[in-house]
Amino acid sequence: MAVRKRKSLKHLSFVFIGSFLIAAVVGVSSELLIRKTSSLWVAAFLLLTVIGVHIVFDIIGIAATAAQEAPHHARAANRVQGARQTVFLVRHADLVANMANDVVGDVTGTLSGVLAAAIVIDIVRLYPNFGTKEIWLTTIILALVASITVTGKAIGKSLAIQEANTIIAWVGSVIAAFEQITGWNLTGANKRGGKKDGTTRKNP
Repeated sequence: MAVRKRKSLKHLSFVFIGSFLIAAVVGVSSELLIRKTSSLWVAAFLLLTVIGVHIVFDIIGIAATAAQEAPHHARAANRVQGARQTVFLVRHADLVANMANDVVGDVTGTLSGVLAAAIVIDIVRLYPNFGTKEIWLTTIILALVASITVTGKAIGKSLAIQEANTIIAWVGSVIAAFEQITGWNLTGANKRGGKKDGTTRKNP
């Protein structure tokens, strides 16, 4: 019980600090974007990029919770690159889903709203005649952003559930490549054998 409580506190602390740092960085970035973005097309491209990131991380969070651990243990036994990281992601599916769906999802959702506002400002600046109809322009753009995001997430959810193991294996491979390049051990798993790589998730 004490071990589980410590893990829970560690989890919550990680989520709190991670959320604070990401939100702070995004807050500063969004402010700079509003001030520095002078091109309507650049703002639109950034907006679509943010929406894409939102959808991709939503898919990752769902895939982590839907994936099965056993197949990836077999891949890890065959020393397939990224399999060990994939096992870690599936075993910590609650943390992955929380960071991907909640933290990244909320931050990108906020940032997409900021960028949508920047686009409205650019349009009004470039076409002053829209000034009297700014409320309608804002409503249409925000509704369009919401529609694209919700539709993309709906498509992504179906894909994440159907191809959960494939998607989370791809994420594990990306993390493995990143760890190899930087030398950082993001997953915290042992590099050589041991119970951490060999045991499977226990059913309650």
